[in-house]
Amino acid sequence: MQATVVFLHTHVLVVVLFLLLFAYKTVLLLLNKRTALEKARKQTRILDIIFGTLILITGGYLLFSYRGVPGWLIVKVLLVLLAIPLGIVGIKRESKVLATLSLLIFLYIYGVAETKSLTMKNPGPIQNATITVNATPETDAAEVGDAGLSESPVAHEEIVAAMTEAQLANSKAIYTQLCEICHGPDGAKGLGGAANLTVSNLSQNNRVNVIENGRGLMPAFGSQLSDEEVQALAAYTMTLKK
Repeated sequence: MQATVVFLHTHVLVVVLFLLLFAYKTVLLLLNKRTALEKARKQTRILDIIFGTLILITGGYLLFSYRGVPGWLIVKVLLVLLAIPLGIVGIKRESKVLATLSLLIFLYIYGVAETKSLTMKNPGPIQNATITVNATPETDAAEVGDAGLSESPVAHEEIVAAMTEAQLANSKAIYTQLCEICHGPDGAKGLGGAANLTVSNLSQNNRVNVIENGRGLMPAFGSQLSDEEVQALAAYTMTLKK
């Protein structure tokens, strides 16, 4: 879990820095500031290589961390492999067309990564909260808010009420250690596609399944937690629902 989070933060940071540098040089090219462009190229040559390499390494790690690779991610990877050399050639040959095209592709890639959609339309906090893998009709319907296939609010309250103070305290400690970095202390952070627990309608059983087996970038915790801890943690996440 920690390694995935580190790679995710590194990937985002490197992509942003790479985009800023590339956008700066593209603007210089478009403004015909050739002397300034040549100076910028020399000063950032090593950085370009480092950033490009880190983007591929961290992106590759995150790609193989997914449990089931969505179509938008495959397209994103292919576009990155196209945009990086295209941008390098565009700046090196001072081609405004190639440099601009590469920059537009990078901006599109960023939009796709943020929305997890090729149309860059955010489907909303629930649908965009997790990456669908090992899904069943029940988990699909519950995740998008079909209360008919998820547990009722009364059932949620009964499950939470059945927990002792010690179980709640223990499950909160587990949540803080394993989950808070991506889901946030209130369950709404959503880092790296993490589910928004304040709106999720996943049932107790589905939450247990996700905790044990993982989903998307979220690793499986079944080998780290006992059955009782998994059940308690799943119940604790229900207390975060608004």
